[in-house]
Amino acid sequence: MYKVLIVDDEKMIRMGIQKVIPWEDLGVGEVFTASSAREALKILEEHTPEIMITDIHMSEMTGLELIEAAKEFQPKLRVLVLTGYDSFEYARQSLRLKVQDFFLKPADEKDLSHAVREQVAYLRREEEEAKSSLLVQRTRGVAEQMRLETYMRNLIHRREERGEGLENLNDYYSPDRIYGFQVVLVVPALRMDHPASEKHFQEMSMKNICISIVDAEEEGITFPDDDGTILIVYFLKEEEDSSMERIRELADILQDEFDSRPKMVMGSVVENAENLYVSYHDAKHLLDTEKEGIQDIIQLLGEQNKNNIFQDIYAELKDIMCNSIGNTEYVLKAFRTFKRASESYNLSRQTVRRLCFELASSIYFAYLGEAGETEGGKLDALSKSLRSASREEACEVTEMFLSQMLGSQEENVHEIVAKAKYYISEHLTEDLTVSNIALSLYITPNYFSRLFKRVTKEGCNEYIVRKRIEKAKSLLDTTTLKVGEIAMMVGYRDTNYFSLAFKKHTGKSPTKYREELQNIRDRREDIPEV
Repeated sequence: MYKVLIVDDEKMIRMGIQKVIPWEDLGVGEVFTASSAREALKILEEHTPEIMITDIHMSEMTGLELIEAAKEFQPKLRVLVLTGYDSFEYARQSLRLKVQDFFLKPADEKDLSHAVREQVAYLRREEEEAKSSLLVQRTRGVAEQMRLETYMRNLIHRREERGEGLENLNDYYSPDRIYGFQVVLVVPALRMDHPASEKHFQEMSMKNICISIVDAEEEGITFPDDDGTILIVYFLKEEEDSSMERIRELADILQDEFDSRPKMVMGSVVENAENLYVSYHDAKHLLDTEKEGIQDIIQLLGEQNKNNIFQDIYAELKDIMCNSIGNTEYVLKAFRTFKRASESYNLSRQTVRRLCFELASSIYFAYLGEAGETEGGKLDALSKSLRSASREEACEVTEMFLSQMLGSQEENVHEIVAKAKYYISEHLTEDLTVSNIALSLYITPNYFSRLFKRVTKEGCNEYIVRKRIEKAKSLLDTTTLKVGEIAMMVGYRDTNYFSLAFKKHTGKSPTKYREELQNIRDRREDIPEV
């Protein structure tokens, strides 16, 4: 149903139009009225009606001026003009503003109804064409992704064929300047007793999340190798660039979504795409030799310096705290571990003060980057407090600083999650990702992923899938739409992926689920009335 706005400074006329036209029969659900152009602009901004019927001659602002102002922020507005002035100049200006029809007062009820019906029909055609265009774009996107994946597999496995239309990597992706490439294997942590279908579903889910975080930002390309292992080819855009931080952030998100941390295996850096097979085989070799290892991120080079044990502990705790913004309790727990370690290693007062300030500064800027603005001048105040503090006092002051800074965010956490759930419900048929939801909330994906998991006890991607399956079940029950059409309507481009997700959540395929519902209804109909 559409919305109509009637604008006329004569109350009798606007009320008359509102009452005599059979709006519901024409496909109109809401009718607004305005006595002036100023009032009309406010209604247009708040309620965005698709059709406007307006008089020409009004005080303050003419109908023609209103149309011009309205179309600046709502260019697709359909406009019908009414006037008591039989003037060619008004008609000429109306045509210049591309209004849809022009009527002289008093307008015939049937003519006006017919004009509104035509505008509703036009709007419906536009919506159908937009839906058809979206389906074409989605289908084309799937085909392009498959073509790119074939090309990349041929590249890492050193096969001669490359893929039609892809002479080199830059034909598809064109980052400004790539210094090098690095292959990373993403290996899910799956239990041996998991069924094959669930394993396949998790791998597809993990691949899609990687695409939404890495490929969407043009930081790399995600695809499976011939064995089905998920690969990410990261683009290194500067000579000193490293993919380590990006890999850690991705690993954190995947852990939140799947309740287990995948193994990330890094190959060597190569200068051009033709040598990606070298990076790939390095990573495969590391995976084969480290399968029983406990490391989450396995590197070929750059192992931590083990000569200074405390520095290793400190670096790890600092990393944990900076990557745990959104979980105040976890940050403070890690800081208390640092405090005990500084006592155990009998660090000097000057060293503890320096490390406390370094930790607080790092966490402060991580907090700014993920959660937004906070009060200024806090680091200066902390610096002054640390200048003459003892080792114990330095730790106490710093812990209080962190507690106050991070504690203030807790009030907003549930509001953020509530907004995220509303955004998901409003965009369920679209391409929903942790990244674009976080973008709508003006926070980072990593921060949002942790908050959502902590509050709801389920990963954001898991929540989206559950909501989509709930909607799919309703459509299977209440419509005769094909499974492929329902998959599109609940946000799945790939029907097979939809079927896997549906079966994982219900234990049945979509077709089987619908058949069982029909059988239940048939049995109820067969029961004779008493």
